[in-house]
Amino acid sequence: MIAGTSLAERVRSLLAEAAAVYRDRPRALALVRAHLTRLDEPVRVAVAGRSGTGKSTLVSALDARVSRHSPGRDVVFLDMPALAALGEREEDPVVRQLAAEADAVVFLARHPEADQLSRLPAASGSALARQTAVTSILALSRADEVGAGRIDALIAAKQLARRSRTDDACAPFQTVVAVAGQLALGGITLQENEFAALALLASVPRAELDRFLLSVDEFVSERFPVRLDQSSRRVLLAKFGLFGVRLTTTLIRTGCDSAMKLSAQLVQRSGFTELRDAVDTYFVARGDVVKARTALLALETMLDAEPHRQRELLTARLEQITAGAHDFRELRLIAALHGGRVDWPEELTTEAMCLLGAHGTDVPDRLGLDGEPDEGAAFSTAIAALGRWRHRAEAPETAPAERAAARVVVRSCEGILARFD
Repeated sequence: MIAGTSLAERVRSLLAEAAAVYRDRPRALALVRAHLTRLDEPVRVAVAGRSGTGKSTLVSALDARVSRHSPGRDVVFLDMPALAALGEREEDPVVRQLAAEADAVVFLARHPEADQLSRLPAASGSALARQTAVTSILALSRADEVGAGRIDALIAAKQLARRSRTDDACAPFQTVVAVAGQLALGGITLQENEFAALALLASVPRAELDRFLLSVDEFVSERFPVRLDQSSRRVLLAKFGLFGVRLTTTLIRTGCDSAMKLSAQLVQRSGFTELRDAVDTYFVARGDVVKARTALLALETMLDAEPHRQRELLTARLEQITAGAHDFRELRLIAALHGGRVDWPEELTTEAMCLLGAHGTDVPDRLGLDGEPDEGAAFSTAIAALGRWRHRAEAPETAPAERAAARVVVRSCEGILARFD
């Protein structure tokens, strides 16, 4: 098999050309060289939102997960200052900081309100930025507070996130997830002594303990029915929150009899696993694509600000690269399929997601083949897939929007075939 020229390689070549053109312009040259360097660095994912959305806690959870599970760091998470005024992007320096420092963004919001979401930077920017808008995830934060913090709050928050994926207001985002950052961090960093303290709480009959889990004052009161000193209870509150304490005691009573089991349950229920999977799928696995997009946007801005006799040539090349970048179309369609905005039967959606690279961008991953398949068999599988999707893209009975989506899958199939000798 052979690999064609990737988007990252084309962008690298364009940056090298721009560096030669602007070699006598120190500021422009420094920017171009910085983005050439960034192409070889980890993906930078910013976590952004208004004050009180739990940014720092979520970044700590993401960093803790990377430290424990990644032998090499392929992603860096940035804890951004709070977005000061979502309705005044031009006056918010954080927006400019996002554009300069981040390749992708996880936006935190407590509620998916259309008027708020339409003002986020993910829905704005230049024509190029909007055309390639595939680097933002919306996280409904503090999911444990949905429904006044009832024990089923996380389930309600996840249902809200799933419904939101089909809303037009959420179209600029690759996906929408619900996450409780404090619960996730508590699960990831759970210690044996903390589990022992929580198990002690869970040993008290529920009817006797529940009234002390209704407020912070009750939980730290002198009347507490467990021999657990007040400072230890405050530590549990700081780490898990009142909702987290209620949830952990319930989980321990129903079978989480070790710190390892409880940790896994907290991480899964918090929505953290779904968020991290989304970050991996859209940002990390497509790291070369999102970094290339960052470089293209930076180059576009630089060319506008730095007149040069060869600027039009560089601008034309930039536009040509962007117009031919199938990677962006793939990511947009993956998001549309994930959000249910393309009405295909489940089996078609499943096949399309594979071919588009949602589960890996190597040929076997795209074709749904295990291991290193025989090249002839892989080629035959790719030819068959191309035929099926061409038929769907050309079928007159298919709705226009679905035919357009099928053409994106056709192009992905053609790209797979181009990788064979």
